[in-house]
Amino acid sequence: MTFERIRPAALPAPAPAAGLGFALALALCLALPAPARAQLAAPVQLSDSFEAAFTYPGETVDPEGDAKLDITVRNTGLRGDTFMVEVTRAPEGWTHEVSRFSTVLKGIFLPNEENATLTLSAFPPGDENAPLPEGEYPFAVKVTSQRTGNSVESSTTLTVSSKKTSSEILTMTTSYPEIGGPSDGRFAFSLEIKNSGPDEAKVNLSAETPQGWEHSFKPGYEDKQISSIQVPRGQTRTVNLDLTPSYQADAGTYPIKVIAETPLGSAETQLTVNLTGTYKIRAGSMNDLLSTSTQVGEPVTMSLYVINEGSAAQREVTFLAVKPDNWEITFNPERLQDLPPRSRPIPVEMTITPASSALVGDYGVGLSVDGEKSQTALDFRVTVKAGSAWAWFGAVVIILVVAALAYTFRYLGRR
Repeated sequence: MTFERIRPAALPAPAPAAGLGFALALALCLALPAPARAQLAAPVQLSDSFEAAFTYPGETVDPEGDAKLDITVRNTGLRGDTFMVEVTRAPEGWTHEVSRFSTVLKGIFLPNEENATLTLSAFPPGDENAPLPEGEYPFAVKVTSQRTGNSVESSTTLTVSSKKTSSEILTMTTSYPEIGGPSDGRFAFSLEIKNSGPDEAKVNLSAETPQGWEHSFKPGYEDKQISSIQVPRGQTRTVNLDLTPSYQADAGTYPIKVIAETPLGSAETQLTVNLTGTYKIRAGSMNDLLSTSTQVGEPVTMSLYVINEGSAAQREVTFLAVKPDNWEITFNPERLQDLPPRSRPIPVEMTITPASSALVGDYGVGLSVDGEKSQTALDFRVTVKAGSAWAWFGAVVIILVVAALAYTFRYLGRR
């Protein structure tokens, strides 16, 4: 953009007074130093200048757009001035008007050192709602100062073209390109697809996801799955992308690429899913039995295992037993540290010691295996039997009872 500065010729200095006034002024001038006399003798400058030009030397618009061209006018003078604007060149048959803030005008008053932007609106012949005809159209304006009569001319070219790049024809955006959650969750992205092409377009949809992931597209506010969608010219359609991570997906960041394609162009967007992992622990006995037996006061050991079946590491796993009063239960090791995802079975020995005062019978023992954000529980049955001394004592009692019965029958039989 080129501005032209207009400066009128300097006004002549006032004529010197006659007579005594002139003599006194002359004497005063002669008494001053030479530089001061030179400055005093210079003519007074009353500057009235301005700049005016189209803001852009050339513009390109779509046929569905408007033919609007901006004009910048700047008063660089020392006084306010009114500047008249005249359109000196326009396409044949076109009508036009100059306005500012929706007010049609022929000129504008600007105080000194002020500027304003005016808009030249042009309208081709025919239906005002019809698209602009394609082509190149020159425009020119002349801006004139009412104070000095000086004027400035500026020109520009308006190009009307429907040719767009593929990225301009189809665009796809989303308000939330990155979301996160657990690995066993589902993730939904909302995508806005806009068709800026000349006709309605069938948009084919696809997504590049990590191996094992499932995905589907659904139209906004509907539950049916689609692989394409019709988008009218100049309109936008909402499409939802639903993602289900693989069961084996570890915690981490996963990129998702979504592609929308039409015969005239394509668009793509990059999405991100941050998986925080799943937390799941499984425990059991090595022989798959949840029962054991022992004698009063005698310890019994059960072999257990613990597996981290989640996709996130378990930093610490602890054990908590629910037992009858005065029983003792210990674990070896007492806790597990840093179990990796989908770990191998980790062996744990659980030793159960019934109380010395326990009666013979069946007892229940509960076990809670507590990990990070996960837990599992087991229930065991422990059968407490009498000790060996009591077994011998019982045998002796039985023998004595049998002997007593035999003697009784024999004695009664004789009589």
